[in-house]
Amino acid sequence: MTSSERNRRLIDIITLLTVPGVGRGRYWKLLKQFGSVEKVLRAPVHQVEAISGLGRAVASAIAHEADRDAAAKVAAQIEEYGWTVLFAGADGYPPMLEEIPDKPPVLFARGELPSADDKMIAIVGTRHASDQGKMFTARLASDLVSAGVTVVSGMAEGIDTAAHAGALEAGGRTIAVWGTSLEITYPPSNKHLAERITERGTIFSEYFPGQGPDRSTFPDRNRIISGLSDGVVVVEAGKKSGALITAELALQQGRELFAVPGPPTADRSIGANSLLKKGARLVTSVEDIFEELPRLRGEVAARRFKAVPNVTDTEQQVIDHLADGPCQVDMLAQKLGLTVSEVLEYLLALELKGIVQELSGKRYVLCE
Repeated sequence: MTSSERNRRLIDIITLLTVPGVGRGRYWKLLKQFGSVEKVLRAPVHQVEAISGLGRAVASAIAHEADRDAAAKVAAQIEEYGWTVLFAGADGYPPMLEEIPDKPPVLFARGELPSADDKMIAIVGTRHASDQGKMFTARLASDLVSAGVTVVSGMAEGIDTAAHAGALEAGGRTIAVWGTSLEITYPPSNKHLAERITERGTIFSEYFPGQGPDRSTFPDRNRIISGLSDGVVVVEAGKKSGALITAELALQQGRELFAVPGPPTADRSIGANSLLKKGARLVTSVEDIFEELPRLRGEVAARRFKAVPNVTDTEQQVIDHLADGPCQVDMLAQKLGLTVSEVLEYLLALELKGIVQELSGKRYVLCE
C-alpha cells in the first residue's frame, strides 16, 4: 500500500467513525455488509437503513453529515505527530488483537512495534497500590521479560506503573495502552516513563488527536490490554477497580486469567481475591504463569506434532494452526472454513490421540 493509499484509507476511517451515531459496533457491521469504508460512505441511504440495528437516523447521518474535509485535517495532524498507523487486517496490526470482535479499526503507535510472534502478558491493578504490591509487580515483570515475554499494561499510577518500570529496569520490552490520544500523557507524572517506553517498547492508542482523559476511555482501552495478551494478571484490585473490567474482558476474549492473593481484610485485595474464588489461577511467582502457559518459556515441545502419522488431512490442518500456540474454537472454525461443531469433532479425535488438549476459554493447544 502506497503512502497516498494509506492516507486515503485513514481519512475514510476517520470520516466514518466521526459520523454521529457510528461507533465501533456499527462500523464493523457496516464493513461486513459493504466490504470497505469507501463503499459505506457511497452507499444510498435505503441500503444502509436496511441493515439491522442501523436505522434511518444513522443512515441519513452517514449520507449527509460525513465530513471528509474535517477527517483530512485529523489525518494531517496524525502525520505531523509522526504516529505509526496500523489498520485492522493489514500488516503490522497485532495478531492477537485481530481475534477480538470489537478490535480498533485503526491503531496508533509510538515507539518500536512488537513483532507478530511476541509473547505478551498483561499486568494490571489498582492505582492505590501498596508498597508490597508494587514491589511484587516489578519483580514479576522483571522475571517475565527475562524469559522473553513482553509486559503489557495501561500506564496508570500504582500497579501499572510498577509493571512498566519493572520490565524496563530488567532490560525488557513493555507495551502501554493509553486511554488518551498519543500526544497527551496521562497521568502527567508518567511523562518520563512514557519516554522510556518509546525507547524500548510501544505505546498504543485508538484515539484521534485531542482525546484527553475521560471516564469512558479508560475502561474502553482495557479490551486492548487484554486483547494483546496471552493472559492477564491482576495484582491488587478493589471491589470496583478498573482492573476487574480487564479481567472480565480477558475471560470473554478467551485469555488466561491470573490473580495475586492479598490479605483478606485489605480493601485493595477484595477484587483479586474474588477472582481467585471464581477460578482465576493463583500467582505467587512467574512459575505459576509458565505452568498454565508453558509456551511462554520458549519453543513449545508440542511442535513435534507438526507432522504425525495416522491423522486425516483435516486433522493435520488443525495441528498446523495450533503449532504457533493456543487458539479458540471459533477462530479455528473460521480459519478452516468449518462449523464450530465440526471443528470440535476433529479436536475430540486429536484429544483421544493425545495430540491436543483443551484450555480454559474454549481454547486448544498442542500437547507437550
